[in-house]
Amino acid sequence: MSIKSKPMVLQQGEQALEYAPSVKLKNGKNCIPQHYLRYKHTLESVQNIILNCHFNKSYLIFASSEGDNIYIQIGIIGYDNYISLSKQSQKKIVYGRKWRVEPELPTSEIIQTIFLALKKAREHEVRELFKLSLKKSKTTPFSNHHDLPLMAKNASLLEVEEKGMSIDDFVKNVRRLLLHTQYDSGQFNIVDIEKRKNGDILVDINLSTSKKTQLLESGVYCFTLLLKKPSINEFLFKLMEALIYQSDREVEEHFSYMGFKRFSQNNSVFEIAELSCCTRDTSHIENDSFLKKLEKTNYEVDKNRAPVITNAKLSKKLAQDLSRFGKLDGVMPFL
Repeated sequence: MSIKSKPMVLQQGEQALEYAPSVKLKNGKNCIPQHYLRYKHTLESVQNIILNCHFNKSYLIFASSEGDNIYIQIGIIGYDNYISLSKQSQKKIVYGRKWRVEPELPTSEIIQTIFLALKKAREHEVRELFKLSLKKSKTTPFSNHHDLPLMAKNASLLEVEEKGMSIDDFVKNVRRLLLHTQYDSGQFNIVDIEKRKNGDILVDINLSTSKKTQLLESGVYCFTLLLKKPSINEFLFKLMEALIYQSDREVEEHFSYMGFKRFSQNNSVFEIAELSCCTRDTSHIENDSFLKKLEKTNYEVDKNRAPVITNAKLSKKLAQDLSRFGKLDGVMPFL
């Protein structure tokens, strides 16, 4: 016979569903898995989550609200990316976009929202710190601040116009290009360029940083780029891709909650999989009332997430897009 569990708050903003079973882990500890909880987070509970999150002193994590909407925002301490460092006497704080947090969002997903906000705040900086000297000016071609509607209306101006080149010409052009390229007060240097038998091109490149570098610690960073052809345009895109990857890895290895680095590659994939199997095994649950309650709760969460579309043209377009899939399970948007 199942014993009715008392409603219990595990952390602020969390409460166990009625009849929620506990699960015994292989270390002997008992827990109630997050999918057996319901959530009602407040600004205070989100701010308390932030108190247990740590990454880098130059990246501040905020939680605030506008009306009933709670949001997470990253504050970045650093120098202005568009003003010469020699002209800046002190650092400044800038703010990233606002990430909305639903009260019903599981605590784990709020932590992951913080993690993603940090990644994207840093990516924004990465894109601005990559500078290409062109016509006696320093430009930021990968920045997010370009006028996208203008670009879309003039797409023909932005088409790639590259002629095929030999590997030798490619090497010469890359070396010449890097003399006019800078990243985060650092300088790129070619280590080796190799054409493989299948036509792919491997480019080994170093980035030497300086004391003025903001995103990387002083030292030398090595990247290996894989290109499909000897193309300067592809080379630049691959280089930016590598810089963003390096930044993401920095967040993955140093972001922590309660001291635990969830996204670090030092965690065992197999142990995570085993823990998931343990906490999601429902074969031992015999209480039909709990299973029905769980199903109803999950449905209500999905229903609350379904968007309401008020624009008639967009509503018609979405209805046509959905009709192509036939009958679907789940909660449909309100069109």
